[in-house]
Amino acid sequence: MAVPHNDAVEALLEKAAPRPAPPGSAEQDIRAAVRTEWTRVTTQRRRRRMTVRLAMAASVTLVLAFSLASLRETGIVPVEVASIDKSLGTVYLQSGGSVQSEAIDTSSILSGQILTTGTSSTAGLKWLNGGSLRIDGNTRIEFVAGNEVYLHEGKIYFDSFGATPGNDFSIRSAHGIVSHVGTQYMTESNAASLIVSVREGEVAIDGTYHDQKVFEGQRVQMTGSAQPSVTNTSGVGAEWQWAETVSPNISVDGMSVFEFLQWVGRETGHAVQFKSVTAETLARNSRLKGTVNAEPRTELRLRMLTVDLEARFDSEGSAIIVSD
Repeated sequence: MAVPHNDAVEALLEKAAPRPAPPGSAEQDIRAAVRTEWTRVTTQRRRRRMTVRLAMAASVTLVLAFSLASLRETGIVPVEVASIDKSLGTVYLQSGGSVQSEAIDTSSILSGQILTTGTSSTAGLKWLNGGSLRIDGNTRIEFVAGNEVYLHEGKIYFDSFGATPGNDFSIRSAHGIVSHVGTQYMTESNAASLIVSVREGEVAIDGTYHDQKVFEGQRVQMTGSAQPSVTNTSGVGAEWQWAETVSPNISVDGMSVFEFLQWVGRETGHAVQFKSVTAETLARNSRLKGTVNAEPRTELRLRMLTVDLEARFDSEGSAIIVSD
């Protein structure tokens, strides 16, 4: 009777006598030999893989070393971007790739440097391209270039008054980029959020998740991927007053009292209101001498003692009332 090929082979195997099992000692020797050979082969493979990895790592390290050497040889030379006009407390500066910060012993700020303020320290910087940059306490800011800073954490205030035309100053942070169109504004960055408050003018935020325009009298907070939160700000009050303490020193030689009052109003966020035509005329015709060294509110009180005018902040805190 014919059967399929596979069935025939199976039938023949069933008829074969069982093969004798090897002695126990021989079986152990065979297993030991197989284990030794397997270990040898796998060890060689691991060594080859490790050799390849080390060679690749060495190549990467060599390329990095050459790249760094090239950067050192052809790198951009640090340039002065700002100077310290006024500071309160101890301000620290880190530069040259150092990990240590040292108390500032110079007024010049160079690109690539990082400035850090303590809890009760503030600094006012005169920006080289014009404008005033002020740094609050507990702030760490890196000076990237003549038109850009990186706010690692903390709070800064920028006033573009006096800036050169076309100055495209921008503030970068972990949450986005803040750029302005002729303005006074405050930027705060922390681990969770970016907060921008505009006293005057307009800024644009190029956020990680959202873009946002911020106009005069607005405060915008960006937190993660949530929609920006927009609220109102008067541009005056305790949250702004720290910036007044490091306002720029200015010369008032030959300046009219009227111009001086406008400067105080701009620095404090208050409008100037004259109670009478006589008071305004007197302010325009009276001249001052010297240099402003104190903060605007103190300077206002002192300067009014030299002219026949009185100036006070109104009870609502939004205007300076000037009377004769």
